[in-house]
Order: sequence, then structure tokens, then C-alpha cells
Amino acid sequence: MKLKGPVTLETTFAEYSIDEQIGEGGAGRVYGGTDDTGTRVAVKVLTQTTTDKRRRFKNEIGFLANNRHPNIVTVVDHGISREGMLKGPFYVMRRYDGSLRGQMAKISPLLALQFFSQMLDGVEAAHLLGVTHRDLKPENFLFDGSSGSLAVADFGVASFAQQQLLTLVETKPTQRLANFVYAAPEQRTPGANVGPAADIYALGLILNELFTGTPPHGTDYKTIATVSKEYEFLDPIVTQMIKQNVGERLQSITAVKTLIQTYQAEAVTLQRLSKINKTVIPVGSVDEPLAHEPPKLIHANWDNGTLRLTLDRPVTIEWVRALQNMGSYQSILGVDPYRFTFDGVNVSVPASEHVAQDVINNFKNWLPTATQVLKQRLEYEKRQEEAHRREDLRVQRETEERRLRVNRNLRI
Repeated sequence: MKLKGPVTLETTFAEYSIDEQIGEGGAGRVYGGTDDTGTRVAVKVLTQTTTDKRRRFKNEIGFLANNRHPNIVTVVDHGISREGMLKGPFYVMRRYDGSLRGQMAKISPLLALQFFSQMLDGVEAAHLLGVTHRDLKPENFLFDGSSGSLAVADFGVASFAQQQLLTLVETKPTQRLANFVYAAPEQRTPGANVGPAADIYALGLILNELFTGTPPHGTDYKTIATVSKEYEFLDPIVTQMIKQNVGERLQSITAVKTLIQTYQAEAVTLQRLSKINKTVIPVGSVDEPLAHEPPKLIHANWDNGTLRLTLDRPVTIEWVRALQNMGSYQSILGVDPYRFTFDGVNVSVPASEHVAQDVINNFKNWLPTATQVLKQRLEYEKRQEEAHRREDLRVQRETEERRLRVNRNLRI
């Protein structure tokens, strides 16, 4: 809906020209416009400015402003508007081309599973960071036409782990937190605990809807097998995702992905938190800091036949082994990598006064090579682990298929 005229919103460092309303939710409206470089943006304005809503909005901004995951929207700016109908706190994000809702009627089964994989990645990333969305629906997955990607949006009623909280918000027992169609049973029960399993329930409904056009409610719903035999393996997964009893439901996105991988290993990718910066990365990624950045030599001291070196950080036994297995390298006779002793940041090696400087020079050249060797070794180990895991999944699938086949042919 076009506004009567452009409205200007300002923050400390930018200015935005808003010319249309593109959405409305329970606590706010979303507007479209451009920034001062002409780039299209979307602006979410909080219209219900109760203390509770402001606190939730603050937590949402804090989480999305720090987000780096491609399947979660990112806040790029925020402020407070005094401009008429746009009055209130607001945040700015990139402008998407629409939502998953607008794509659902025209996607193939293959694209449906690709979309669902992205949805799992976005929600799982939030869960790994201690955030439960609690209001998942097709409208809250935004679609980018240029990349064909989805990003989960609208964390206005989300539950945040303590480290994500910018301000404390209490959910009252009588407070309803989600839309009715995709809400888990526990969200309709006053005082019930609403955790990640509620998001899994909503995702199960959406998965079925992606293929059949309707979310499954009741016992006699339209199944994926009725529209796509190739993807009928998803039906029992949907069943486990939408169990009415929260304790019987799949409890994690990893569990959902593992079941999918049993039938299509490449369809989804497992994720985990990085040890380096606590961002969410694929399980197969190498996040050992020493495999990305070599240690630096910061001090050297020669003491009566022993050269003592100091590194800027401790090295691991795996890094030392990589140093000792670099392949070709230049060294002083009798002072090869095996002669060095490592203890945290301290390194020592026997060396005469005449070769001390050459030993230092060689050692400095070895550091980046050892780091590269370590990375290659860890990447190889990750590939091997993934190959073994997928072989285990294949055996599990064949075992289950054999059991089902035998039972179908049994006669009493």
C-alpha cells in the first residue's frame, strides 16, 4: 500500500525514505523504501509500545543485528521515529522479494525440499544460539528471488537464552505467543513450557504443506506420498515432527536432518557452533584456530647452546605433528622440526651461536606451512568422518527397508 507521500526516517548515520506499507503483524508494521544510496530496504516499526513489546523488540534487534547466518534476516540499522503513523522504535533490514507463502503454489517437489533445507538451517542456527522462534509460518520466511534463498524473520515473540537477552522479558501464563494454524499444542495450553520442539512442530506442518498445499491437522490429512512418490519418505518424518505429545516429538533440528539424510544424504547439511567465534557453521567445517592462522614468533633468546623462542599463543600436539610432517622444508643440519620442544607458548631447541639466527629464520618460515598442513589433515579427517556417517545411514535405511518389506509380505 503506497503512502500519501514519502516519509523520512533518520538514524545516527543514515537516512531512509519510506513510501509504502508492505506488511502488518500483531505488534508492528513493515514498510518499504530506500536508504540514502538508493538501496531498497524494509523497515519494521513497533506500533504497540507497551513495556513488554518494547523489551521483546529490543531483544529481537540485538539478536538480528549480530546475526551472520544467511538464512536469518539481519538488522543493518535501528532508531526511533517521531513521524506520524511511523512513530515508534524501528529497525532496518534488506528488502526481500516476498515470503515463502508467495512461492508455495508454484514450486516443484525438488525445490520444496531445497527450501525446507534452508528453513531448517535458519531455525537450527537460532536454536544453536539459544533462540526459539515460537511463531514460524510461511509468511515469516522471506524470499530473495536473485539467489532463490529463504531467511527466517520476525523474532518478536522469540525466547532468548540468557546470553542473548538485552532486557528481561517474562512470558505470562495467559499470554498467547503464536498464530493459531502453526502453533504447537503446548502453545495453546496456559502455563506450558514452549521450547525448540514447538518450532519443530511448525516446521513439520510447513514441510507437508510445501508438497501438498495444506498443513496436516487431524489424522486424515493429505500426505506427501499422494502427490510425490519420490518423496514419500518424508511422511513418517512429518509424523514425528507433529506429535501432539511434546515428549514424543523430534527434539532437535539435527534429528530431523539425520532422518532426511537417511534417504537423501545431500539434501541437508548439519551445523554446529564454531569454536573460533561462536557463529553457526557446517559440521564438516574446520574451525581449529591454528588451522587458519599460524602462530607468530614474538621473542627469541639464546642461552649457552639452547635457543629459546616464544610464540604469541600455545600450539596443540596436532599442530606440532603437522610441523614435523611438512614434507620438504629448509633447515640447518641437525636442527630439523623434530629437534624442537614445545610447551605452551615456549619453544626450545639446541643450537650453536653460529646458526641461531638461521634457525630462527627457518622456524618462522615453517609456521605458515605447518598451519596449512594441519588444515589439510583436519579437512581430510572431516571428509572421512562424513563418509563413515553416511555409510552408517545407508545401512540403517537398508535395514529398515528390509524389515518393512518382510513384514508387508507376512501372512497369518
